[in-house]
Amino acid sequence: MDDLVEKALARWPNVPAIAGWLKLNLQGDWLLTGPAPEGLTISHPRILNFMARNYGCEPDGRFYFQNGPQKAYVHLAYTPWVYRIHPLAQGDLMLSTHTGLVGWPLAMYQDEQGRVLIEGEQGIGLLHSNDMDLLAAGLQESGGELVHQACWAVPDCDPDSLIAARTKLRRDKKTSTGQRTCTFKLIQIDSNAVARRFQFNPNPEVNQQDPNS
Repeated sequence: MDDLVEKALARWPNVPAIAGWLKLNLQGDWLLTGPAPEGLTISHPRILNFMARNYGCEPDGRFYFQNGPQKAYVHLAYTPWVYRIHPLAQGDLMLSTHTGLVGWPLAMYQDEQGRVLIEGEQGIGLLHSNDMDLLAAGLQESGGELVHQACWAVPDCDPDSLIAARTKLRRDKKTSTGQRTCTFKLIQIDSNAVARRFQFNPNPEVNQQDPNS
């Protein structure tokens, strides 16, 4: 969270939270869904980067954007994260969230519609549809099951210097750097079970007992 946001929270700690204004779609775009024009996509780079740095989650699985002193809960079209795959010059793949966080893949899933979900360090996320071809290059069949194998990397340098992305790429201090060859079986999962399995709330509401949360 930005220092400016933390200072705003300290100065105005009792600003009521809101819900029903903001949505994360399947492509990782932020959409305004409140009184503003329905479905208006937020596209200004400065706003996108501010939102990316101040996106978080409550212990009960409600995701939100901390807009200064006010918390805006986010309606999720599917998952709380949308992942992108970036091919690097040396042939490795780099994984990032829609908020620009670079990290390691931990597992892969495929739902009944053929969509691929990746469990990364940040959590579960849908793979962006534009990156399915990049993923497909590492797919092979083994024992009647789909398996993905590739070399992944988290570079030591600033990842934003390697890839021109709409949202600035950055690495969390807890994320290790290096290269890893990873093999993942594409585990079958029902899309209706994803939220329950990974403990997030796709349709969060304000807590009426405590309007600040």
